[in-house]
Amino acid sequence: MGDDAPVLKDGEGFVDTGDLLDLRDGRYYFIGRRDGRINIGGLKVHPEEVEAVINLHPAVHMSRVRAKKSPITGSIVIADVVLISQPAAESHVVQALQSDLLQFCRKSLPSHKVPVLFRFVSTLAIAESGKMSRGND
Repeated sequence: MGDDAPVLKDGEGFVDTGDLLDLRDGRYYFIGRRDGRINIGGLKVHPEEVEAVINLHPAVHMSRVRAKKSPITGSIVIADVVLISQPAAESHVVQALQSDLLQFCRKSLPSHKVPVLFRFVSTLAIAESGKMSRGND
């Protein structure tokens, strides 16, 4: 890596991976990546937390939550969603499913974490590491 290689371990031998954890009842839970937080008017959103809620919906196979620029709040939360089965192409069916997802998220998330847009996609990009690609479109 050369002479300018970053120091991976701190003085105690730990490596900072950038992962954020929450200790609850003696167990650690992954809440997201430090560099992946979305800033909504000063409030922080971890995409993985929102994805976990969306992925509980019975019609959802998987999702990716990301930021979209907003002139008012700096960013807004949007979600790309892969469904278990594709809905009929009629706009009222798609709108009904979007509305259902919105209500589903509102039951479990604070308002600043609820996506303002659900975009139905056929696939989500997976990186060579096997993790979901987090690049913004």
